[in-house]
Amino acid sequence: MPHPLQTYYSRIYRSYDLVNTLFTFGLDRKWRRFTAQKCLESKPLQVVELCCGTGDLAIAISRQADEKVSITGYDLNAEMLALAREKASLLAHPPFFMRGDAASMPFDSDSVDCITVGFGFRNLTWENPLRDGFIGEMKRVLKPGGRLLILESARPENKVIAWLYDLYLRLILIPLGGLISGNHEAYRYLAGSSSDFYPFHELQAMLQNHHLSLKKERIFLFGSVNLLIATKIP
Repeated sequence: MPHPLQTYYSRIYRSYDLVNTLFTFGLDRKWRRFTAQKCLESKPLQVVELCCGTGDLAIAISRQADEKVSITGYDLNAEMLALAREKASLLAHPPFFMRGDAASMPFDSDSVDCITVGFGFRNLTWENPLRDGFIGEMKRVLKPGGRLLILESARPENKVIAWLYDLYLRLILIPLGGLISGNHEAYRYLAGSSSDFYPFHELQAMLQNHHLSLKKERIFLFGSVNLLIATKIP
């Protein structure tokens, strides 16, 4: 059963980057650069950017990596991948962008050093009956000791900030995203999944069930975005 966001993304892909930049005050670029840096700290040779969308995180990794690092951007949406290829075309060592299902990746077991997911992990897990299959597939392709880096929206722990965050999602993201993209339904989903996404302790237990040890690496924007790193337990 395809995720309902696939139809949304096919409608909003052209405006997706603009809305992200406006909604995060341009900080999303800084967060992706930091995530790329953390990914490359462990000197991986094979990196998969899962749910790569329009390619921004895969491109950020490519800009910091040397030519020995193989970087694959992997996504199900053809329109977003076409835009990713267009954006990466002038890079000296562009990522290889591939279309496919996150539940069945074309990589050998225990073969990938690092998987990154930039603002796509909640699409695979939040209210998704296929959640365990997606997480299990990430665990399968990672090498023992390999790392999964999750850059994702989160509900701030502070109650006052969380209330302001919900207000911002409802009064800014949904109207602005809907106006620019012409699809309010997509941004109602994105706002809802951001506001109601699993707290850290639930994510930690969820990944532990798949032998992935999760830690919180960095908190951004008062806890509304986190970089989480999960390590595959040998």
